[in-house]
Amino acid sequence: MNSNLNGSSISGFSALMYYAFIIKKKYRVDCVAKEMQIATDTLYRYIRGENVMPPDRIIDLVRATEDREYLDFFCDPCGYVAIPKIESKPSQKEREKDEIQLPILLGRALQEIEQAYEDGKIERAELQKIERALLKLQQQASLLREKIKKEVL
Repeated sequence: MNSNLNGSSISGFSALMYYAFIIKKKYRVDCVAKEMQIATDTLYRYIRGENVMPPDRIIDLVRATEDREYLDFFCDPCGYVAIPKIESKPSQKEREKDEIQLPILLGRALQEIEQAYEDGKIERAELQKIERALLKLQQQASLLREKIKKEVL
């Protein structure tokens, strides 16, 4: 997260939501609340950290936003990588698109690593950028693996 919420009582998962909804304005609170079938004010309370979001509501949040970052918040510390469930065999065009993404994401990860080492030391913010880039690479590779597994007869 690039935001500084140090002066705030918002932490953890609420800080992640606050950053996405309020700072980045990635989603409209009213639209997501409607999709989650909860009151807009209730979602605002979760975002501001006034109420703790129950686990079943996190499922609704992920479905409403389609944002894997919320899953990553829980998966990464446990040593897992969140990838979407593959229901059907991918088309050749879809598979090729996924294949092309791998070197692009690898290049971005290597760029983050090299930039971090330019001054001879890695700071916490640089490490977070590296970790995000490597996580995206892992997710893409895992997604491609799962799609290829659907090809097996």
